[in-house]
This record gives sequence, C-alpha cells and structure tokens, in this order.
Amino acid sequence: MGNKLLIVVGSALTLLVTGIVVVARRSRTEHPPVSPTVPRVEDLVDPPSTSAGR
Repeated sequence: MGNKLLIVVGSALTLLVTGIVVVARRSRTEHPPVSPTVPRVEDLVDPPSTSAGR
C-alpha cells in the first residue's frame, strides 16, 4: 500500500509541475532579445591601443 501511495503522489506532483511549466511558458508574451549579429570576442575585449591611453 505504501508503494502505491508514493506512485500516486509522485505522479500527481509530476503532473502539477508539468502544468505549471506549460502555463508559465504560454503566458510569456515577450520573446527574449536576439542579437542581430553573432557576438565576437574581439567586440568584448578592448583593443590594446585604446586601453593604453587611459
């Protein structure tokens, strides 16, 4: 009897979490921002010529 109760509780919990995830994803109306170009490492690091002038 204990194993059946664990299976029922586990199944109900899994169904509840799945429902919450589905509702949360559908309620998002705004998509995350997307970069128009692929970010490059060179764009993130300051070139040596500009950092020496500081």
